[in-house]
Amino acid sequence: MAFIRAVLYYLLVALALCITGLPFMFIVGGIFGKWQYSTKICVVFFRLMFKLFGIKVVVEGKENIPDHKQFVIVANHQSFLDINVIWPSIAITAFIAKADLWKIPVFGWVLNHIGCIPVHKNPRKNVGMGEMVKKRLEQDYTISVFPEGHRSADGRMLPFQNGIFKMAKENALPLLPVTLVYTGKRLSKTRWALTPGITKVIIHPLQTPESFADKTAVQLRDDIHDIIESALPYRKEA
Repeated sequence: MAFIRAVLYYLLVALALCITGLPFMFIVGGIFGKWQYSTKICVVFFRLMFKLFGIKVVVEGKENIPDHKQFVIVANHQSFLDINVIWPSIAITAFIAKADLWKIPVFGWVLNHIGCIPVHKNPRKNVGMGEMVKKRLEQDYTISVFPEGHRSADGRMLPFQNGIFKMAKENALPLLPVTLVYTGKRLSKTRWALTPGITKVIIHPLQTPESFADKTAVQLRDDIHDIIESALPYRKEA
C-alpha cells in the first residue's frame, strides 16, 4: 500500500503540473508578468494533497517568518516532500538546485520561469550566483536552499556545503533557518513508500546580515547547521 501511495503521489504531482500548474503559470507570469507569484497555486494544491494522503503538517515558530518575502530559507533535506511542505507552511518559493534538473523536459522550463537558480558541477559556472540570489530577493522572490547538497537517507543531517554562506556574507542575504522533521519518514528517499503521519516545520529566528557581520562564512555555516540540527529528534533525545 505504501508503494501505491508513493506512485500515486508522484503521478498526481506530475499531472497537476501539466494540467493546472502550467496554465496558471502562463496566466500569472506570462500574461500579468508576475512570475514570482506563479507558484501560488502550490499552496492550495499541496494542502489538498496532504489531506488526501494523510500527512499532517505541524508548523512551529510562525512568528519568526518575516513580513517581507526577501529572505533565503536554509533547511535540512530528507525528502521530495521538503519543498512541498515549505510552500504552504512558510512562503511560495523558488529554490537553488542542481543544474541537471534543468535538463528534464517541461520541468526545466518551469524551474527557469519561477525564479529557480541552477548549481553547476563546474564552479566557474557558479560565479555571480550570490548577486543573482540578491537580485531575485529584490524582485520579491523567496529562495530556498538545502546546503547538504542531497537528501539524508536516515534523517541525520549531513555537513553543510559553503556556497550559500559565502553568498550571504558577500551579498548581505538574510537567512531563515528551518528544520524539517519526519519528511523522510513520510516519503522515503531510499524506497518507493509514502506513509501517512505527522511532519513538522520548525522555523527559527531570522539571521540578518547584521547579526552575522562578525562571523566568517565557515562560522555562519556551522552555527546555522547547529540551529537546524538542534530541533531534530535524535539531537533532542541525546
